[in-house]
Amino acid sequence: MKLQWNLPLSSDGIETSLGDGTVVRIRPITVDDGPALDAAFKRMSTRSRYLRFFTIREELGESLLSAFTDIDHQLHRAWVVIDPSAASDIEGEEEGRGIAVARLIGAADTPGIAEASLAVTDDYQQRGAGRLLLELLVSTAAIAGVEKLRFETLWENRGMRRLLGTLEATQNKALSDSSVLTYDLPIRASADETVGALYEILRWIAASEEGEVAESNDD
Repeated sequence: MKLQWNLPLSSDGIETSLGDGTVVRIRPITVDDGPALDAAFKRMSTRSRYLRFFTIREELGESLLSAFTDIDHQLHRAWVVIDPSAASDIEGEEEGRGIAVARLIGAADTPGIAEASLAVTDDYQQRGAGRLLLELLVSTAAIAGVEKLRFETLWENRGMRRLLGTLEATQNKALSDSSVLTYDLPIRASADETVGALYEILRWIAASEEGEVAESNDD
């Protein structure tokens, strides 16, 4: 049965289950999520961080944490996934452990296009968190009037390039270079038509030999 998002999500978010039955909460990110976001980043493998930032990064730093959490929730939307059954990385925090983030970033001068990305910590990959977030991204984009989702991937990520080539995503050559490629994926009037294509992206990520799930360089 398809999850009813009742968008936009309230500050409390919604409770749902991952594919393996783990109950999680998905809610909009807040300015108070900086420490938990930093802790989740530090739990990610070097490879996952590299796929996210396209460079080796050991920490996020205060500037990025602020940019990631202090957002307007209009042009820049972001959500966190929390496992309330797992102990938080932050002492005294009772909400649970942060396990994933999704982002949708638009621009005032290009209202029909939004950059989309998601990140799942290594210990929760291949459990269905990414699938839920992809559906959330597509559904939010559809109701917000977004016509295209924009993804970036490293040239060396040949599996993702092959998969994007089989979908309706097209390479934006004007924005691509020799190392980072940009792809645009259309959002139709009905989000349901596009969700299937995004699920294929997630299934490829989940099936990759290295279990790599990382954000597509959205911020």
